[in-house]
Amino acid sequence: MKKEKTNQEEWNQEEANQNNSVRKRFRFTLKRKRHKGKDKETEQAEEKEELSIDQIRRIRQGMLVLLGLVVVIPILYALPGFFVYNSYEVMEETSVQNASMIDYIPFQKSLLKYSKDGAVYVDEKGEAVWNETFAMKMPAADVCGEYAAIADLNGNDVYIFNTEGKVSSTTMPYKVCDIEVASQGTFAVILEGEKENFINLYDKNGEPISEIQTTINKSGYPMDVDLSENGEKLFSTYLYLDGAQAKNGLAAYNFGVVGQMENADRLVGGYQLEDTIVPKVQFLDNNTVCAFGDNRFMLYSMRQKSSEKAEITFENEVQSVIYNSSYVGVVVPNYKESKKGAENAPYVLELYNTNGRKVMTKDIDFNYEHVRMNEEEIVFTGGTECRIYTVKGKLKFSYTFQKNVIDMVPTGYSRRYIILYDNGSEVIRLKHESEEE
Repeated sequence: MKKEKTNQEEWNQEEANQNNSVRKRFRFTLKRKRHKGKDKETEQAEEKEELSIDQIRRIRQGMLVLLGLVVVIPILYALPGFFVYNSYEVMEETSVQNASMIDYIPFQKSLLKYSKDGAVYVDEKGEAVWNETFAMKMPAADVCGEYAAIADLNGNDVYIFNTEGKVSSTTMPYKVCDIEVASQGTFAVILEGEKENFINLYDKNGEPISEIQTTINKSGYPMDVDLSENGEKLFSTYLYLDGAQAKNGLAAYNFGVVGQMENADRLVGGYQLEDTIVPKVQFLDNNTVCAFGDNRFMLYSMRQKSSEKAEITFENEVQSVIYNSSYVGVVVPNYKESKKGAENAPYVLELYNTNGRKVMTKDIDFNYEHVRMNEEEIVFTGGTECRIYTVKGKLKFSYTFQKNVIDMVPTGYSRRYIILYDNGSEVIRLKHESEEE
C-alpha cells in the first residue's frame, strides 16, 4: 500500500515537471515574440528619439560655447596689455576759443579747467558741472580727493572747490607762492612777506590753523610744500645759502597730537642735502613722502615722525617725474650704446615701488612733451603722437593723430579719455582694429 502511494506520487511529480517545462517554454516564446514585436513597432520612434536627444545635446553644447565667448571675450578685451589699442571713436566733441590760455588738471573722474578768468569742472562726457568766474594774473591749482584749490601766484586770492562748486574764497595777507590741498579741504600756502616767509595752514573755509615763519638766514627759502591726505602732516623743501654755496634742506611737520607734543613749530624731522636741489616734494600716500631732486629722489616714511626709506641716484639729469600711491617714475635720457643698424630710443622710463626697488624699465621711442600717471597707467604725448603704458610696462595704446595733442587725460574708465587740442577737446573711447578691418 505504501509502495503504491510512492509510485503514484512519483508519477504526479513527473507530470507536474513536464507541465512546468511546457509553461516555461511558452513564457519564453511569448517574451521573445513580444520583444520582437516591440522592435518592429518602435524602431523608427526610438531612432527619432535618439536623433532628437543628439540634436538637443549639440544645441546645448553650442549654447555653452557661445556663452563662454560672450563672457570671456569682453574680459580679455578689458585686460590691460591683452590688446594694443590702435584706434578710437569720438564720444563727445567741444570747441574752445583760446585753448592755449587754459590749464587742465585731473579732478575726480574728469577735468578741472582753469584760466585767468575762472574755473570749470567738467564730467567724463566733457559737459560742465559747475562754472566759477574770477580774475587772476597767474592761477595755479592742486587737487586731492573731492577738493580742489586754485590760487593766484604773486597775488592774494585762494579759492577752494569741491565737486559741487565753490566752498570758500580767502584773501591772503601776503603774496601766494604755492598752494596745496588735502582730501578734506584743508590747504597750505607759502606766503612771501617783505622780510620773512610763511607756511600757513587753513581749513576749507579759510580759517587759520597754524603758521610757520621762515627766514633766509634761519631756515631758508621754502620752494615747495605738500600736505598728507588727512591734512595733519606737511613736508617742505628749503633753499638756503652756506657761504657762497646754495644748499637744500627738507623739513617734516606734524599738526596732530604728536606734533603738538614735540615743539611749538610742530617740526618732527629735518634733513640737509649736500649735492642736489629738490624743487618738489610729494606725499604718495598718507604716510609716504618722495622728495624729487635734479639727479635723484629720496623716499621717507612719515606715519608720525619722518624717517629715511631709500635714495635712488641717476647718472644723468632727470627729465620728468611721475608718481601715484604705489610707484615713483622718472624719465631720463637714453645714452646706452645702440646695436648695429639700430637707433636707440631717446628716453628711458624707470619705475620704482615705494621701497625704492626698480620694478620696470621701458624705452620711450619718441620725443614726448608731456607725461602723466594715474594709479593704473602712464600717458605720454608729444606733437601728434601718443603712447599709453600700464604700470607693468605693457603698451596699451599707440596712435598718431591728425592734429597736435596738448594733453590726454584718463577719465577713470579703462578705455575713455579726454583729448585736448589747440582749439577744442574730444572724449574718446579706445578701439582695436585688425589689419583686415
